Amino acid sequence: MDNYSKARDRLKMSLEDLRRGLARYLEGDYPDAVFRFQLSVENACKSILSFLGIEFEKTHFPSVLIGRLVSDKERMKKLNLSREQITHLTLTVSHASALESQGSMPRYGWETEERIIMPSEVYVENVAKELLRSTLEGLSSVVKFFNEFKNLPPDLSGMISQLRSLVDDASGKLG
Repeated sequence: MDNYSKARDRLKMSLEDLRRGLARYLEGDYPDAVFRFQLSVENACKSILSFLGIEFEKTHFPSVLIGRLVSDKERMKKLNLSREQITHLTLTVSHASALESQGSMPRYGWETEERIIMPSEVYVENVAKELLRSTLEGLSSVVKFFNEFKNLPPDLSGMISQLRSLVDDASGKLG
């Protein structure tokens, strides 16, 4: 599979998880919404890595890999990215790390000496709303990154357009 196909497929997964997350958010299932937002951002970051031809092991922290890439001047020279593209990558990392740092808490909560703190105790509406905001801003940066490239294959461009439309729609509703 080529880099463009991998990037397209990762963006499709990102789009599907964003849709699921938005549905759960509207239902008031905030822990599952956050989990889906987290997956959406992870797959969007992985789409960037795939697009750039960067091989990676299974990870729930792809923004760390992008951050290392941006910090590596030699690799950045080889990739020949524009200043705007690097800015979009930096913004993507900034927003994605907020989601990735949630770890398994949206699914499992965490255990203390006295009890297990349930995800529903942590991921209440205002917390989920802020994480949704970070999700949408991070995904918007991903879209802007890809839009800096000309002559992308139509299937990849189409997936980017779909993601942009959903992000714009959700951003408009969020306010």
